[in-house]
Amino acid sequence: MAYPAESIINITTLINSAGLGTSNFGAGMVFADFDSSSDATFVAGTYRDYGTAAQVAEDFNIASDPYAAALAWFSAIPKPKTLRIYLRIEEDTPVESLNDAINKGIWFYWFEFETGVRAVDADVLALAAAGDAAGKFFAYTSNQSTIRDPSVTTDIVTKAVTQGSRRVFVASHATELYEGFEIAAVFSRVNFNASNSTITGEYKKLPGIDAESLTPTAYSTMKSKGAVFYTVVETGGERDNGRVINSKTTSTFGEYIDDVFNLDAFTNFMTVALYNALTKVPTKLRQTPAGQQVLIDAAAQVGEKFIGNGYLGERLYLDDETGEEKLSRGYEILTKAEDILLLSDAERAARGAAPISMRIFRAGAIHTVDLTANVE
Repeated sequence: MAYPAESIINITTLINSAGLGTSNFGAGMVFADFDSSSDATFVAGTYRDYGTAAQVAEDFNIASDPYAAALAWFSAIPKPKTLRIYLRIEEDTPVESLNDAINKGIWFYWFEFETGVRAVDADVLALAAAGDAAGKFFAYTSNQSTIRDPSVTTDIVTKAVTQGSRRVFVASHATELYEGFEIAAVFSRVNFNASNSTITGEYKKLPGIDAESLTPTAYSTMKSKGAVFYTVVETGGERDNGRVINSKTTSTFGEYIDDVFNLDAFTNFMTVALYNALTKVPTKLRQTPAGQQVLIDAAAQVGEKFIGNGYLGERLYLDDETGEEKLSRGYEILTKAEDILLLSDAERAARGAAPISMRIFRAGAIHTVDLTANVE
């Protein structure tokens, strides 16, 4: 028998773990009332996935709210791939249903409830607060006529804006039940890994939703209160039959839907990138400038991705150190690799890295144009 080479050469194989993947921000969920399904085998407290509205019709009557929500969701262009429907437990409140799904690990980002729940302002506000705290986006539609009345300050939009939850918007329509859910469906197709993929909700088309033609008072009231609406746009007798206008959330910070949506995605991508940078090292990430640089590079890669997809963009800013005006491509990482050498003994003993300080500059979106024509 020959002498084994393994006795001379000892090979140790180090395998990188797969790490975490980024979240699916296209996942939408309808919370259906416990008695909505026509299928007796659909158990309350569980969910099913559907790829078309026709599939939803197999489990829900076509006159039901879940089917109406599915029609709106799958009417969006480009069409979403799936819709998730959770059947509520009979005795649960709306917030308990929301939390039950979350606690069971059922993933979704956008969500809606049936009209019976949405008709109660207190439930709407409670869902907005609970969803916001859990990082879920409530794509809510209201048929309240008072939203369009400037003399009324007790409508649901005014109440929601006063509450200030970030992850909710109120779509106002006289008759359509799920206008807002179709707006959410449009956002659900954004692929943050693709170039120039981020969007604004403003001026989007909603196939299957009736575009309204309203009074100037109704338009100005909805804009001032913060309601989203879908309307006919016209000039000189020419009509554009249907555009989303005033695509804002009820956020205290005055954010548009895409401001909140994109920042949620950016935060998730950054979390995953830094987690994977920490954990996918077969040995260890050293508590040295070289180790700190790995984390800085991971953060920079996310910054580059979000420049590419259009969330971040060029901006003039004042440098904190020099006071000079500089041009950023879309983000600036202020932390240096050598900052880890400044850790205190306690911070070093706790195995921490130097905190990464990063400034990001949103590319934003142009919604209006002013032009002055000087006639000679």
